[in-house]
Amino acid sequence: MAETKILMIPLEEKNGFYMEISDSLQKALTLPLIQTFSLHCGQETVKTKASFIRNEKIVLYASEEIYNALHLPIKSLTLRLQYDKFTNTFKLGPVICVLIDSIQDDEKIQFGNIDDFCKEMANYCEEIGAFFCISTLTDLQQNQKKGFHLSHQNWKKETIPCPDVIYNRIRSRKLEYSQKYLKFLQFAAANDIPVFNHRYLNKWEIHKIFASNQHLLPYLPKTMLLTKKSDLQVFVNDFQDVFIKPINGSQGRRIIRLKNKNDLFEIYFTHPGKSEQPIIFHSFQEMYKHLFPYLKREPHIIQQTIDTIKLDNRPLDFRFLCHKINHQGWKITSSVARLSAKDQFVSNLAKGGELYKIKKILSDIFDKSTCLHLCSILSEIALEAAKTVEMNVEGEYGEFGIDMAVSEDQKPWILEVNTKPSKNIEYSLNPSIRPSAKAIIRYCFLISGYDVS
Repeated sequence: MAETKILMIPLEEKNGFYMEISDSLQKALTLPLIQTFSLHCGQETVKTKASFIRNEKIVLYASEEIYNALHLPIKSLTLRLQYDKFTNTFKLGPVICVLIDSIQDDEKIQFGNIDDFCKEMANYCEEIGAFFCISTLTDLQQNQKKGFHLSHQNWKKETIPCPDVIYNRIRSRKLEYSQKYLKFLQFAAANDIPVFNHRYLNKWEIHKIFASNQHLLPYLPKTMLLTKKSDLQVFVNDFQDVFIKPINGSQGRRIIRLKNKNDLFEIYFTHPGKSEQPIIFHSFQEMYKHLFPYLKREPHIIQQTIDTIKLDNRPLDFRFLCHKINHQGWKITSSVARLSAKDQFVSNLAKGGELYKIKKILSDIFDKSTCLHLCSILSEIALEAAKTVEMNVEGEYGEFGIDMAVSEDQKPWILEVNTKPSKNIEYSLNPSIRPSAKAIIRYCFLISGYDVS
């Protein structure tokens, strides 16, 4: 199937389904000089008359009726155009949709902490040829699908084509387990629409996957699912210092650190409103009684605390952003060091952590040779972790945030995997469109059958 990037321009003075094809476009796709074609976008197809005009640009002029029938905004669009000579059909796309929970129709529409990232993806789509939009489960399951597209750097809600690929950024785990989301996945599968990242993966799922991989097992902190009081008692006696984490937690929220100092038990919380100072108990029973109201709300894991390297007595860890680049391969698009805020035991930005370049901060702690070795092995483990998770879970995944640490003995450790990593954690030499935004769009091209080269 022949393909090229085109500029599609509204043709105002023509009525009906009519388009004009530049001779440059005709040559690029080796089009037959005939007067009728089928034009397809999303789930809509129209029969259209065509004429050929002299124009040195690869351009397609289309009547407003065509725009309306294909549910495209009536404006100039940069898209890819595929031509199938056997069916005499044009296909416009790809239509790339970011799936979110919901949004209120305010005067100025914004999408929270992914707003800038979405604008970068939209601008990159304009650059390489794709239609970018944002929508919700409700809007996508209507007959006339609604969504937001970028117009003069502002989001505008209109009817949109059915997507060719959907990037899941739903924040609610509850919504992902709902019948509404299941119905949506069935609709996508029935219409051959790939959806990634399929769903949130919890901490216990991830640990079990890694624990079954002999290459990654040495880099895992000792971890178990907290099911009864004796689990915690044995664990804290064995390790003296442990983390208690909700299996569905994120951004360092609701994490508890528990220390056993000669049968004095210290509890530290990251819960909102909790003091940064420890609460001290003189017995395990007393301590557990205090913790139980928190533990019964949701499932937790218990995890050995790693004595990580520090800078100015502040714990340090690392985030590797990994993206799928083809049907087998992954690459690291971004890597940062995160230094915790003073007196905090988690490094998340939501808890006051700071970002640094990995090589820069490691060179302040180690000699050059050790610094380079650690950078290399951390990257290798992050890529292996991304590949391992993808191969062992149901659904399509194209992006993981891998959190890692290095202990005082210079050993790497895998701390966590994020299936919908934050978009605030990334350095970029190009401040306009960061590498991860480009990686997401290029992956969308790949799995929707378009050529991004």
